[in-house]
Amino acid sequence: MNTVLSHLPGRTTEINGAEHLFFSGYSYLGLGAVKAFTDKVKEGIDRYGVVYPSSRISNTPLDLYGSMEEALARFTHTNAAAVFSSGFLSARTSVETAGQYMNVYCRESTHPASSHLAGVRKVPINQSWDSFLAERRAAGEFQFAWAADSINPTYGLIHDFRYLATTPPEFSLLFIVDDSHGIGWLGTNGGGIAADLELPPHVTLLLNFSLSKSFHVNGGAVCGNSLWIGRVKQHVNFASSTPFMPALAYAWLHSETILEQQRLRLLQNINSLQKLTTNFTFVKNEGTPVFLVELAGIAPYLLQNHVLISSFSYPHPENIPENRIVVNALHEPHDLEKLALLLRSYETETA
Repeated sequence: MNTVLSHLPGRTTEINGAEHLFFSGYSYLGLGAVKAFTDKVKEGIDRYGVVYPSSRISNTPLDLYGSMEEALARFTHTNAAAVFSSGFLSARTSVETAGQYMNVYCRESTHPASSHLAGVRKVPINQSWDSFLAERRAAGEFQFAWAADSINPTYGLIHDFRYLATTPPEFSLLFIVDDSHGIGWLGTNGGGIAADLELPPHVTLLLNFSLSKSFHVNGGAVCGNSLWIGRVKQHVNFASSTPFMPALAYAWLHSETILEQQRLRLLQNINSLQKLTTNFTFVKNEGTPVFLVELAGIAPYLLQNHVLISSFSYPHPENIPENRIVVNALHEPHDLEKLALLLRSYETETA
């Protein structure tokens, strides 16, 4: 059953006139409810307005987007970046650009933004990397692209890419990774999974992500070396599209301290809830903001107690609902304590 909201949720949300703790959605750093950040957005509106209705190849480009691309490249420790109006578009453009030069492969479970494109070839989940490479070798295919998600947000799992280091140097691999659920909080200073990847020289990284999940900015970006970003910027998706709201780019560029403060608060909240649920066998967490709760019927019980979590069937409507707690940087210690007590209470009552 859906719970329709009438205003922006943050630490809490209002349902039928009553305040509920909000442990759903994706706004990991909670920036939409941070006044210092929204004040920067208002400053940006005063200077740039709410939209810049111009394609990126216009003869009158806005300097703001170039500044953000330079900042994002530094932030992700890459050489160059291209910003888009959404994370979905940035992922599609990464894959479509690579597909102009080589075949693109991915696992069957990869996000549709990267996998549901003409020409993308699906690899069975249970096929080993060695077996896959053996097939490529037999086909005489030594250059290809591999698309993947850094994190599975449904289960809060960070994928392990150490297998890429075993790729023999006879192969030239373009690794396209969607870091939408890692950028902003994961890795060194929140720069995402890129800093934790140990890729050999013959594996080239092309990183894409949504700016909304952590940064509350309705845009996306692709980061990588200058060659591939140059190719991305030649794609019609980049060249002909309108960029995201300029005031949000302005706010992001002027909120470095705020972003870091919120990142540290989020990490503290993740750690606190891990400790509170360490003996709960029905709660699974892998160090991400997502805590999977394996208790049937927990969502209605929590809702009765003024706590709203994520609970819906995915990816198909007929599936059993996945019950997930999504922690953000706005939550207070007593919020987490209340949640843990309710989880234990329900588990005891239904045991």
